[in-house]
Amino acid sequence: MEKNYRDLATETYNNLLNREIHINEWAQERLSLAEPLWRFLSVFLEPGSLFNLIIPLAGICSQSLLTHLVYVISLVSGLNSLTKWIYPEMRPLWRLREGFADDVASRPQVALASHELSCETSGGQPCAHSMSFTVLMLVLTSYLLVYCRRNMKWCSISTWRIVACGLILSLVIAMWLSRLYLATEFLHQCILGSYFGMRILNCFEKNMNFLYSRRCIWGIILVALLIGLSVGVYFIKLHFGIDPHWSVRQAFKWCPEPTYMRHEGSPIFLLARDFGNILGISLSLPITKLKSSKKSSIWRRCSIIGALELVNYGLRLATPKQYGRFAFLAYEFTRSALHCLALMKLSHILAFKQKIKLK
Repeated sequence: MEKNYRDLATETYNNLLNREIHINEWAQERLSLAEPLWRFLSVFLEPGSLFNLIIPLAGICSQSLLTHLVYVISLVSGLNSLTKWIYPEMRPLWRLREGFADDVASRPQVALASHELSCETSGGQPCAHSMSFTVLMLVLTSYLLVYCRRNMKWCSISTWRIVACGLILSLVIAMWLSRLYLATEFLHQCILGSYFGMRILNCFEKNMNFLYSRRCIWGIILVALLIGLSVGVYFIKLHFGIDPHWSVRQAFKWCPEPTYMRHEGSPIFLLARDFGNILGISLSLPITKLKSSKKSSIWRRCSIIGALELVNYGLRLATPKQYGRFAFLAYEFTRSALHCLALMKLSHILAFKQKIKLK
């Protein structure tokens, strides 16, 4: 009986993927005119770009917004990378190529074009782009609604909410279409990514005061546990004969040009980056507001954030890829931690600069 249920679940899952791959084909056939838009969404709104560009830009407006975004998106991205490390799910192009390579199985009647952006080296479930972008839009919109309520009283809040919901839904669907067009994710991976992102954000905001008031040591312990869990998963997979780097080998196997693949997209790199971000947040705890300092001007915040991101950009360019995997991962882990710590402590940096100026 148990075997029958397992076979039924496997058959249902395979049928789902076979049907969804036609959606990827439809997206490539019908939406090719908007290819520059799909590429823009996938390149400039992926989790790494959010930390290095979008979140710092949003943080120019408000320190509370910057802290909120860095904290929640670091957690969302970290959980996403850990999930993909534990169970890397198939991507559409891998599924299609495997189907054509298998002489026993019936070959799918589908044709998908491959792009340089299609050569992802991590698993597909859940979609990291959808997960992080959905959270980003929800947080930005919530702050925008508060601003509109305070400064634009001529328009009712219900109108703003309708506009905000329409905007969020349109942009999130555009992100889904981008991933479907590039054949990097199945539709269910995009939908579940957005759903998981919303659930994590909801849980975060319910416990925000608790999370902000924790001591630094608890965050460091959490990072140590996450690293230990990742290492444990690695050795458990080896024990059961499962390849921990299965997704990377799939990408090498089916990517039309190996130079399209990036070190920054590998599962281990994503874990190092995201755990580094979480460590940076942990070192900034507890998060408190500076009551004694005056509200910093936008120009002052812009100059400090601009200088910080220029330094971060230089450090990213100087990543030591030629000294082995351990040095590469340790460097990225440290850089991410320092970058997040600086963003979280930006208000303290501004207050210190202002104090020096007054002296």
